[in-house]
Amino acid sequence: MKKYILFGVLCCMVCLACKKEETPLFNTTENVYFDFLPDVDDDKTDSLLYSFAYFPDKGEDTVFIPVRISGFRVKRDRAFILKTVDSSTTAIANVHYVPLKDKYIMSADSGICMVPLILLNKDTLLKTKTLTIGLTLQPSEDLGVAFTLQNKGLVKFSNRLEKPNWWDAWAGELGEYSRVKHELFIRVSGTTELGTNFQDFNMIPKALYHTRRFKSFLLDPFKWVQQYPEEGYVITMEADGYYYFYSSKNPDIKYRLEKNPDDGRYYFKDENGNRV
Repeated sequence: MKKYILFGVLCCMVCLACKKEETPLFNTTENVYFDFLPDVDDDKTDSLLYSFAYFPDKGEDTVFIPVRISGFRVKRDRAFILKTVDSSTTAIANVHYVPLKDKYIMSADSGICMVPLILLNKDTLLKTKTLTIGLTLQPSEDLGVAFTLQNKGLVKFSNRLEKPNWWDAWAGELGEYSRVKHELFIRVSGTTELGTNFQDFNMIPKALYHTRRFKSFLLDPFKWVQQYPEEGYVITMEADGYYYFYSSKNPDIKYRLEKNPDDGRYYFKDENGNRV
């Protein structure tokens, strides 16, 4: 009899142990939240930065807002709602960006949706000011927004540049910094940045190629346009009697050339009124 009792106790212990080993099921409503890539100084960010200055031939461009779900993926499409926030938006719909849709779709079996937001590069205000578009996720019939700290985001964009760290390292080739000079450098040099590791012998000749291509452009913009037709830039005389340099793909952004009677050359002017 004792053997049977002991056997029964052992069976009960095994059953209890098995129940403790079971993994509890995740049982909650699925939600959506923003999942922006972290920046350099933080492990999380709630914003996305963009500058048209690095893409001079674009009159518009699309940035993608990453929206993830928490919970199970399912075998059907689910709708979620993304809206702009007036209090944190300085950009104007249809002037600086294309308005958002009424709803977006989280595809079947997917855990993330990259929502396209079309930014417009038509307003010269972007040359002097960074505009913002505040975003918020709102609950729908399919998906909630339980994570309040991650259901608001911000897109910041402009068409201007800030002085990069590498500029001073190449000041002997580039001269004094200005935003207009920086913009022209990006357009014609063949690169958006220069290296600063002078121990790398491959870096120096590459950098000199870009800086000298830029200097040849400043010396004679008309010749440069003829020499590199594949770049898509033109110089035309406008109604005001001045020549303007611009991309044929984005004729709204133009740089005026002014002739210096002392040497007969044409120069650009920077934001401070100085010759470039």
